Amino acid sequence: MTTTPSLRLLANREEVGRAALSLGRSPRISFDLESNGLFAYRARVCTVQLATDEEIFVVDTQAVDVRELGELLSSPRTVKIVHDVSFDARVLAEFGVTLANVEDTSIAARMLGRTATGLASLLASELGITIDKKMQHHDWSERPITRDALAYLGGDVVHLPALADVLFGACRARGIADAVDEETRYRLGTAAASVTAVDPRPPYVRLKGIDRVPPIELPILRRLAELREKKARELDVPPYKVVGPDILFAIAEKRPRTRDELAAIRGAMSGRARALANDILRAVEAGLADDGRIPDEDRALLDPPRPPKELVKARRAREQRLTAWRKAQAKAREVDEQVVLPGHCLQDLASLEAPTREAIAAVPGIGAFRVARDAEAILAALSGSPSEIVEEGAR
Repeated sequence: MTTTPSLRLLANREEVGRAALSLGRSPRISFDLESNGLFAYRARVCTVQLATDEEIFVVDTQAVDVRELGELLSSPRTVKIVHDVSFDARVLAEFGVTLANVEDTSIAARMLGRTATGLASLLASELGITIDKKMQHHDWSERPITRDALAYLGGDVVHLPALADVLFGACRARGIADAVDEETRYRLGTAAASVTAVDPRPPYVRLKGIDRVPPIELPILRRLAELREKKARELDVPPYKVVGPDILFAIAEKRPRTRDELAAIRGAMSGRARALANDILRAVEAGLADDGRIPDEDRALLDPPRPPKELVKARRAREQRLTAWRKAQAKAREVDEQVVLPGHCLQDLASLEAPTREAIAAVPGIGAFRVARDAEAILAALSGSPSEIVEEGAR
């Protein structure tokens, strides 16, 4: 007889400490978190959900520092079942918490070739379970946590063990567990590294489509994006909730001088943008005064040096040969192409102008098992030895 796990909200340090000790004695637990990334300038962990077969704990991490769970989440003894670890690990890393010893049901599903790898889709396809995702875009910084919200949070972790049993059982049966483990380690490492990585680009250079903007509009966009970033930080909201990027581009193109001209641009005087109307006009004026000039370092970012055509052509050829080899291998082994070689590994390998076995082994996420099995075939594909490529693909 299956029993329904108890569901508890924890909002003080002592309760969380006791729960962490209890959970740490379990061989595996389910884990999820919710943040307010859609509503804040910098995402904060708002809740952490932890579960065993008997208990579900929802930790209010606005009342208790998420670092109180650090020892449990980094423990090498307890497996954490997670769905899509990249985001969770990155958010935790920003607060100094390491997530380790993970089984990711999303990665397992992807390696098995499942086309729909969202949690709701997998629960439906693998277990016949339907869950309600109506609060998927909820602001989890809101307090108090309602009864409905608590039930929703518990629902995200309660079925993870059964899903993991099915998916990881299939991975072991197909002989691809090593590929899943390696990709999980890669995702965890990438998430941790992203915390210390600094994006050198100023706000306007990060705008999607900036490379298609006429040069005369760049100084205006620079001033507008700086204003938007400053206000977003002050208001603690994502920049797009101050002024949408499409509106920034429209303002730079129209170059309004008056409030009436600004109001004629769709969306430029709605929401938070209305209160910024005078600041926006001053930013446009300052951008016009720049007379098409932007800092030299920004121009270098917008128009980086292009490699010689022959190098681009050679890289493209390596990528095509490697892609063909991967496809042939996947077909021969009856596995997904990502099992043979993840896409990020393929791109890194194609960039090797002088490939060696050592250089292949140094590619992040490739794994020693792939090097042992496929290094020679990869070298053949990169160097363009068709007979070896065909032979390896046919095995």
